Amino acid sequence: MKRKQERNRKSLVVALNTYAKRNNMQITDLEFVEEKERNLVGGVAAGYVHSNFVAKGVDGRPTLFFAEMLHGCFLQEHVILCTPLEDTDSGCCFGCNQHARKLRHPTCGGYLGGLEDVPFPYVEEDSDDDCLLD
Repeated sequence: MKRKQERNRKSLVVALNTYAKRNNMQITDLEFVEEKERNLVGGVAAGYVHSNFVAKGVDGRPTLFFAEMLHGCFLQEHVILCTPLEDTDSGCCFGCNQHARKLRHPTCGGYLGGLEDVPFPYVEEDSDDDCLLD
C-alpha cells in the first residue's frame, strides 16, 4: 500500500511541476502537501486519473488543485490539466459523479475524461511492484 501511495504522490508532483512550468513559475514555488480524492475515469480515447490535492505556495497558504493525468502518469506529457480550484468551481464529470462525489472539477472544463458516461474498465493496481518507482 505504501508503494501505491508513493506512486500516486509522485504522479501528483509531476502534475504540480507541470502546472508551475506552464505558468512560468519555479517548481520550488509550490509544495505538494496531500491528496484528498482520486478516481479513475474513462474517456473516449484513454483512461484518466482525476485527483484533488492540496499544495502550498511561497506564502504558505494551502490551495486545492484539480489534476487530470493519463493513468500511470510519470511524465509531463501525461498531464492533461492541473489547475487550482476556486471556491465556486463545480464542473461535471460522469465518472466521478458515480464513484467519487466529493472530487471537485474546474467549472471551465479543460479535462477530457468523464465528459461522457463511458465506463472505465480497469481497476487501479494495489501492487507493491517497484516497476513504476524511479
